[in-house]
Amino acid sequence: MKIDNFTFKKIDEMTGREFYCVERLRNTTFVAEQKITLPDLDDEDLIAVQVYLLNQKQTTALATCRLFQEDGKWMLGRVAVSKEARGQQLGSKMITAVHKFLRQNKIDAVYCHAQMRVKPFYDSLGYQVVGEPFDEGGVEHVMMKRDLA
Repeated sequence: MKIDNFTFKKIDEMTGREFYCVERLRNTTFVAEQKITLPDLDDEDLIAVQVYLLNQKQTTALATCRLFQEDGKWMLGRVAVSKEARGQQLGSKMITAVHKFLRQNKIDAVYCHAQMRVKPFYDSLGYQVVGEPFDEGGVEHVMMKRDLA
C-alpha cells in the first residue's frame, strides 16, 4: 500500500532490495551515527508495518519507520531520514502518512519512544509527553502520544 509516496508493507511482503535499503538506513542512523549498541533488528520487525520511501533508483531508503502493537497500543519507532535527504521535511511527511494510515485502519492514537533531542519534532506534529524520561540504549527518551481522532 502507498500513502503520499510512502510504502507500507509487512516484512514478509518486502522484496530483499526493499528490506536491504531500509535496514541499511536504520543501521547507518542508529548504529553508525548515534552509536546505539542495542541490536537494530528485533522481534517487533517480524510483526511491524514497515514504512519507507526509496530513491528513484531503489538503491537506498530516504526515510523509514515502523508501526507495531505493544500492550494494545500502536507504537511508532525506528524513525530515520537519510543524511542526504534531511531538511526536505521527509520526516514530517512520513509521519503525516503514518497518521493517515492509522486513521484508515480506525486507530485513534499512536505512541512513540522519542529521543529527547528530537522531542521538538514530535511536539510540532502534535505529540504530547506521557510519563517521565527514561534511558533506552544509552539515549534519553520520553514516551509521547498523538491522538488521531
